[in-house]
Amino acid sequence: MPAKSLAAGEIGLPRFAVPATTAVPVGGEPPVFALTSHRRARQALEFGLAIPDLGFNVFVLGENRSGRMTATMDYLRAYVTRLPPPPDWIYLNNFKRPEWPRPCRLPAGVGRRFRDRVAALVPAIEAALKKAFGSPEYSQALGQAGEALRASMADSFAALQKLAEADGVELTRSEQGLALLLRDAEGKPRAYEALDDKERARLEAAWTKIQPALADFSARARATEAEIGEAMANVRRETVERATDALVAAVVAEFGGHPGLGRWLTEMRADLADLFGRVAGDGPESAPKRIAFVERYAVNLLADHGSDPHPDVVLEPNPTYENLFGTIQYRSVGGVLETDFTMIRAGALHRANGGILVLRAEALAAQPRVWEFLKAALRDREIRIEELYRSGSPPLVGGLKAKPIPLDVKVVLVGSHRWYYTFFAADVDFQSYFKVKADIDVDMEASPGNLAAVAGIIQEAARRLGGSRCDDGAIGYLLGQSARWAQHRGKLSARFEQIEDVVSEAAAFARQRKDTTITAADVDTALNARRERNAHTEDRSQELIRRGTILIETDGRKVGQINALVVSDSGDHSFGQPSRVTARTFVGELGVVNIERMVEMAGPIQQKGVYVISGFLNGLFARRFPLSFSASITFEQSYGGVEGDSASLAELLAILSSLSGVPLRQDIAITGSANQQGETQAIGGAHHKVEGFFRTCSERGLTGTQGALIPAANEINLAVRPPIEEAVAAGRFHVWSAATIDDAVELFTGLPAGTPDADGSFPPESVYGRVMAQLTRFDRILTERSGRRSVVP
Repeated sequence: MPAKSLAAGEIGLPRFAVPATTAVPVGGEPPVFALTSHRRARQALEFGLAIPDLGFNVFVLGENRSGRMTATMDYLRAYVTRLPPPPDWIYLNNFKRPEWPRPCRLPAGVGRRFRDRVAALVPAIEAALKKAFGSPEYSQALGQAGEALRASMADSFAALQKLAEADGVELTRSEQGLALLLRDAEGKPRAYEALDDKERARLEAAWTKIQPALADFSARARATEAEIGEAMANVRRETVERATDALVAAVVAEFGGHPGLGRWLTEMRADLADLFGRVAGDGPESAPKRIAFVERYAVNLLADHGSDPHPDVVLEPNPTYENLFGTIQYRSVGGVLETDFTMIRAGALHRANGGILVLRAEALAAQPRVWEFLKAALRDREIRIEELYRSGSPPLVGGLKAKPIPLDVKVVLVGSHRWYYTFFAADVDFQSYFKVKADIDVDMEASPGNLAAVAGIIQEAARRLGGSRCDDGAIGYLLGQSARWAQHRGKLSARFEQIEDVVSEAAAFARQRKDTTITAADVDTALNARRERNAHTEDRSQELIRRGTILIETDGRKVGQINALVVSDSGDHSFGQPSRVTARTFVGELGVVNIERMVEMAGPIQQKGVYVISGFLNGLFARRFPLSFSASITFEQSYGGVEGDSASLAELLAILSSLSGVPLRQDIAITGSANQQGETQAIGGAHHKVEGFFRTCSERGLTGTQGALIPAANEINLAVRPPIEEAVAAGRFHVWSAATIDDAVELFTGLPAGTPDADGSFPPESVYGRVMAQLTRFDRILTERSGRRSVVP
């Protein structure tokens, strides 16, 4: 069967029927997860989100530009609208143990109302206390609190004074305490140094006599002072309770039904009474000023969902420990770091608690320590705030140990296949915590439903990105370009964000025309401009070919020489170009020698292709005697590594040409893999390769005979750019496909490949007949040199 000449309509961008309805409601989003490429991922997301059990978190994986993040976020935001809002979380002061603040769960919106209510309550309490402590009633009660005890102590002191007077001395109080003294005739106290020995003896005797009574008085005085202090504290407590009871009771009545709040409000009232009972100031006005009301009785609203109709979908772009788990902040007071429960700050887990947390896999992979803490949080189902930056530092006085908050969250990781299979799959715990894989396919069938959905995405992108619209020509062009990206004429690429980029660029050219309608010409201009921006490496390579630095022939015939086609990828641009492959055959027993392999420039797949060639040659020509030949093959002027088997068909034809002496056409380039049975096999980048040889030929002038040969299996993958399609339609360039090696041999040589007869002989004038004749001559030479008897007739 001869090589098949492909028509222009079989190689150009496929022309899909543009769906009649492509409009998307203004402000709406096209249903990306309605695409069949995303259907598997959508079903997996639905499954994982519906299961509350431990470990059923989801990993969404897809190719770059497939909308794996944007589509997932859109889907999750739509999903959570059917769920009730999550609870609020607050931290409250633990009055008995301030270093252990208490978390409290409240219905959505209650946290904010409670915070605001307490914020209003605190200044009201402060005002009430100031008024109470400044009242005459308080002063009177405080004065009466120890009046009887003071009178009793005064009587006891008077009795001591009479006891001293009986011995002719006087008992008096001073800053140094109680003392005995003598007075002169004028009633002035006499210094101890001025007394004579007799007077000193009298004082000492009196002191010895009164000492037991003084000791008893001092003990009773200390006890009485304590009783007076407690009595005054009771007065202050009673004053606080009377002043605050009504205020606190109103808040208790409003919020006491929520678990934890009624108890905390009761403790707050007791703390106020206890705190003011222990404060002893110079006056009643000073007591409230000594208490940090705002900080001590504040409410730290950690997670506020009062305005949320449903749970949040929280995307954390930088998942450091602090960003995920929260942090405890500090303030500097007089050069000393201080903190309290009001300085606890929420992390993404707190904000997503009760909802969904979305993380980029590559960002999380950059934080291996955070990954371990995240697994622990998912395992224990609680959010624990650790101050990792202080690990190894001395304990900080006054530091906090916030009680963990229960965690109820779905974590969705989004990343490429590489992260899923290479990094995370290597973690033994990964499958325990991310049991659901949501896999986005790289492409989809060009079905009516998918065509309509992609057309809707195109139209929405035009409206959103440029305030424009696409006409049917532009939509048809972009659908064809999507098939080109998918490398399949019957499919569309799932990387629809690439289409949005082209739409944005095309809209810019439409605006230059002062038009709001994007046409096919705008799309073509955008694609050509992009290619011009990114094709620097391709242009330099073609320049080397054009100057003759890299040797490529595009006409005539040569023995053992053929134009293979290769693909290069510079990251933002893929392109094809021809590469000369040559073969030399000679007497020997080495078989096929791959020069690239000998110098360690060949990859394993390329070397496999060479072994396949050897298998084909031996299977075809070594039916009566073992092959006795050596052949060297190489990519000429190739100074980098060579990998892949897409040139094995070219290498085989070069060997057959060298053995047969039949020259090969230089105006045709070839790409394709071959198997041992003589069949051609599909390769990648077919349209890039065809376009590469077309450019080389067109820059030298098309002759009408030039073209490229691809495997028949690659017909479905061809979607060349319009200039190549136009040249083929005009007969100035050709594209053929071959199903077998024989088809390729006949196209390149113009001779029949040759069909063996019953005893395995080929027609003498066929290519294979000439190869067999040469192999026979080689065998005879080796046999004669070795002295063995030849098995060749």
